[in-house]
Amino acid sequence: MWVLIPVKPLASAKTRLAGVLSAAERQALVLHMLDDVLAALAAAPGIAGIALVSADPAIARIAAERGLRLLPETAPGLNGALAGALAALAAESIAKVLVLPADVPLIDAAAVQCLAAAQVAAPALTLVAARADGGTNALLLSPPDLLAPAFGPGSCARHARAAAALGVAPALLDLPQVALDIDRPEDLARLAHHTGAPRTREFLERIDAWARPGVEVADGQAALARQAS
Repeated sequence: MWVLIPVKPLASAKTRLAGVLSAAERQALVLHMLDDVLAALAAAPGIAGIALVSADPAIARIAAERGLRLLPETAPGLNGALAGALAALAAESIAKVLVLPADVPLIDAAAVQCLAAAQVAAPALTLVAARADGGTNALLLSPPDLLAPAFGPGSCARHARAAAALGVAPALLDLPQVALDIDRPEDLARLAHHTGAPRTREFLERIDAWARPGVEVADGQAALARQAS
């Protein structure tokens, strides 16, 4: 199984957090979340390769430093970029690809293994929905070009319908470690209620993010968050 991780240009990262984090903090948050995702993948057996999909030079440097593959954005927008990357891997006869966003820092090796084990024979589609908006926080495709990616709010249902139209019964997994993506201040508050994501949590604690107006973490919960960091 290969893993694709799309990463938007850092300069435009996490704009919905602009009310609580500065531009520099938002960029750093993305990199810390990516670190947590990569750590989970490194601890999971059976990963044949990891590719970052990005046009950002900083992400290209990370790929080079860590020995990861970098796939360029061949079309504008997330879905266009992913379609090109998936087609490239399919052309190399790669059988199975997991698309993961960079902003699911709670993911762990056990969740990755659950995703990988959900598929036995192709064609197959496995999904994890985003808790907040029904988007897609994990998309496991076999073969990689089974369907066109359609990420965005409500996309989990769109992906499932597209698979069903091809005669493929989609598998929807309930994985809390994957369901929480960090896009809005309330997502930062929810993260305080969980253990895991050590690199992201350490960064948020260091900048005192959970005490900022708009994040709305109760004092007792903020103390728990600090203890878990």
